[in-house]
Amino acid sequence: MNRHIHIVLDDREPVSDALRRLVGDRRYGDIVFQRRPVFEHFRATLPAWATGKLLRLTDAESVASLRSTLERGSDDAAVLIVCARAAVPNQSALAQLIERLPYAKENFADRLYRPLIVFLHDAHGLMEQWQRFEQVPLSAWEQPWRGYARLESVTGQDLGDFNQFLTLFAASTATRHFNRLETDQYHCVKSSTDRDKIAAEHRFYALVPEAMRPWLVQPFDFQDDGARASYRMLRYYMADAALPWAHGAFDADGFAAFLERLFFFLAERPRRPCDGAQASAMAEELFVEKPTARIEQFLADDAGRRINALAANLPLAGLGAASQLERYLKLYGQHRRQMTLDHAVIGHGDPCLSNILYDQNNQLLMLIDPKGACDAEALWTNPLYDYCKVSHSVLGDYDFINGGMFDLALDADNAPTLRLMNYPHHPALQGIFKEAAHKTPYDFRAMRLGEASLFLSMLPLHLDYPSKVTAFLLRAKEILDEVERG
Repeated sequence: MNRHIHIVLDDREPVSDALRRLVGDRRYGDIVFQRRPVFEHFRATLPAWATGKLLRLTDAESVASLRSTLERGSDDAAVLIVCARAAVPNQSALAQLIERLPYAKENFADRLYRPLIVFLHDAHGLMEQWQRFEQVPLSAWEQPWRGYARLESVTGQDLGDFNQFLTLFAASTATRHFNRLETDQYHCVKSSTDRDKIAAEHRFYALVPEAMRPWLVQPFDFQDDGARASYRMLRYYMADAALPWAHGAFDADGFAAFLERLFFFLAERPRRPCDGAQASAMAEELFVEKPTARIEQFLADDAGRRINALAANLPLAGLGAASQLERYLKLYGQHRRQMTLDHAVIGHGDPCLSNILYDQNNQLLMLIDPKGACDAEALWTNPLYDYCKVSHSVLGDYDFINGGMFDLALDADNAPTLRLMNYPHHPALQGIFKEAAHKTPYDFRAMRLGEASLFLSMLPLHLDYPSKVTAFLLRAKEILDEVERG
């Protein structure tokens, strides 16, 4: 039995040029996937005994540390080397493989050429090729790995391959608990137990004017088995805009180009005039009735009441859902005129960054997951709402929160604070958004107030992640504070 096992995650490679526009200039281990960096996923997969044996290679110093460890190690030491660009969707299989390593009696690799996972039964064998290993990871070696058993129980996807990267991230997109998204080489299939919503999304494309359709991904093949409904879409090898946003991969010019196209789409939406009663009813439905009903739904749920009780008892007045709603409705009354507009538009209904596919190289922008409509009249909406949704992502940091890229902490006064995994240049990008928003015909404070209503409306939809719900409450309060300050 081999009792001395060294676990090495080789994370010396920067991401490929193709990925740099999606995740910025970083190593593969720092890419955030399903709310955690890839390195953290790998470490969490390890059995308890292996955690203390893990070494992450990122630079010459860590490589030298590995050499020192191997030179001091016992004669029966073995080493498992995993390239950080190897994503293993079946983490339980990887954990089982590592548990069996002390009993392994032969070398193995996951592929003949450019392996992502290599096991050396005799760790000192690596020293014989140290000069080469020191220069480049095993996954970059050109020669075939003959004489090594083929690893078949664990299959790694190569994050360095653009198509494999998009496949993995499309499958890992955070969806609400009642939704499901499946992808293959050619199609994406969205399904849900909310069958009426799926039917409305499918119908939306056929109802919108032709001029809007090039901006939308077309759904087809609607199915309803009585329990779940679904539709298919052609798969486009494009990431959603939330990915580069959440990884700090947008620079000022790139983000300005993205906003220019998005705001063009919003400005060109078909519009029609509406009288005072119609305008008032449309605004009330979106900005009063919807958040009020969602808060009632949230507080009617046992899980919602537990989360709300915790939030309400934090040392910060007014964080409970009911008091937040009361404060919001008061501000809505003060800004009603700016939110009740004299025209309606055909709106997408949910243009958050995760619903916008965007190719920075070609400035190609397409939207998915519209609000849906069952008839032509249901297409029309308040013009401000889609802008609130975009602000929700850019200024409200919705995609950071939804992706779990945040921490809840207490400040010096024991008041809860929201700490986000964002980037030093994001305030400049948010400034670009504010400048563009101020050029629209709509009131900026009204836009932010509508954004606060979105955070309140989302509370009952994310009960499977209590920390996320608390973060939504905190963010709503911060926006209401900003609106009050003017």
